[in-house]
Amino acid sequence: MKRLGNWLTTLFAASACALAALPAAHADDTITLKMAHQWPDDPNDYVVQTGKKFAQEVMQRSGGKIHIDIFPAESLVKALNMHTALRSGSVDLAIYPYIYAAGAIPQMNLILLPGLWKTPDDVYRFRTSAPWRELEAKMEAYGFKTLCWIQISGGMASKGKPVNVPADLQKAKVRGAGKMMEAALQSAGASTVSMASSETYNAMQLGLLDGLWTSSGTFGSYRLYEVAKYYDSPEQYSIYYTIEPIAISMKTWNKLTPAQQKIMTDVGQSLEQSAFEGAKADDRRVAQLFASHGVQIHKMTLDEWTQWQKLFQQVSFTKFRNEVPDGARLLDQSVAIYK
Repeated sequence: MKRLGNWLTTLFAASACALAALPAAHADDTITLKMAHQWPDDPNDYVVQTGKKFAQEVMQRSGGKIHIDIFPAESLVKALNMHTALRSGSVDLAIYPYIYAAGAIPQMNLILLPGLWKTPDDVYRFRTSAPWRELEAKMEAYGFKTLCWIQISGGMASKGKPVNVPADLQKAKVRGAGKMMEAALQSAGASTVSMASSETYNAMQLGLLDGLWTSSGTFGSYRLYEVAKYYDSPEQYSIYYTIEPIAISMKTWNKLTPAQQKIMTDVGQSLEQSAFEGAKADDRRVAQLFASHGVQIHKMTLDEWTQWQKLFQQVSFTKFRNEVPDGARLLDQSVAIYK
């Protein structure tokens, strides 16, 4: 009897652990998943709204069997920790700037490599490329998977003077976008400060920053038009593009049934085109928002983009080739897409 009791105790403990590892389930076999992101719940932010559409469509296609609770504004996990939360499974889904995972996956620096992409259409083409598939394989091996491609454009906001070309960087304190970009900005005479987007408003207000690069949506959501005097809009060309997909933890993904997985991927892919159009519309919306608050607007020209690209080719591209494992091959393949 004692041996039977020990066996039952062990069986009960193993069953409890297995149940704890599953997504939250209800008696009627519905599951509830947690989605996190860093942005305020702004109805004008297409990234935030794409996440909501994803959750609504998944619920509809699953017949109400898959619920997704959304936690905005870093209320569940800090943005810089999102990739580790996805890896551990403490977060099921996230809308996440993949560049934040570059410390764990160095090749991810490619998606924020300035000067690689010129227009939003260049970025959208990249999602079907061989280099992107290679990055996706590394992400899945690390612990998360892409469900919906969401891209962003970004501009430059500043206080004391406009920053339209590299020569304008002399003695400026700026927030760049990733270490590859920061190295180039420093070589042009700027000092750089690394911080999350959520910290930039106070930094600009307090004079800790003279200017910053970030996404159009972030400029709007964090009301940076209140602390800037000049805005270089990415409506035509930009040196700042990155990817903020809807991602799912591989631990969560592997617990879903094939039918549930298909719903997730089908919904994600169905939203990509509208998210792309949303990105371009957001560039226009945010430029108008800055203008309505008296900020001086400038649209980057092709000549200005070429000046920036020359700087980034000399510094950022070289740094990527030299410091990222297999970086030279990955960069050459990426550049070749646009020739």
